Amino acid sequence: MQIKTHGVSIELTQADGEVYVEFTLVGKLTHEDYELFVPFIESAVKSLPPKSLNILIDMTGFEGWTLEAAWDDFKFGLEIRKDINRMAVVGEKKWEELFTKMAGWLISGKAKFFRDREEARSWLMSG
Repeated sequence: MQIKTHGVSIELTQADGEVYVEFTLVGKLTHEDYELFVPFIESAVKSLPPKSLNILIDMTGFEGWTLEAAWDDFKFGLEIRKDINRMAVVGEKKWEELFTKMAGWLISGKAKFFRDREEARSWLMSG
């Protein structure tokens, strides 16, 4: 029997007045996953000035969302979009690259797609 895992791993750091959040997505995300991590992120960024949040999203182990989780993701993105300075997305699939481009239109800062996590991290911290 194979056990399917899913969820979000979060690493939060601060440097020079900016906040860096790394999300590692695993498996197919559910509404319950968002109920766990969204309040954590909201409380971490509520006192930040606009455009001081830098996000790295690693989608290499991501398999998608349930329908309700996709809606949760959209709402969460709208809530924090004005806070984002840079967003680096790491993935392997064409749709992940397109996702990054569309997200770039919605956020207040820059978004860029990468195939290598270290390159993404370097870009994120250079701005």
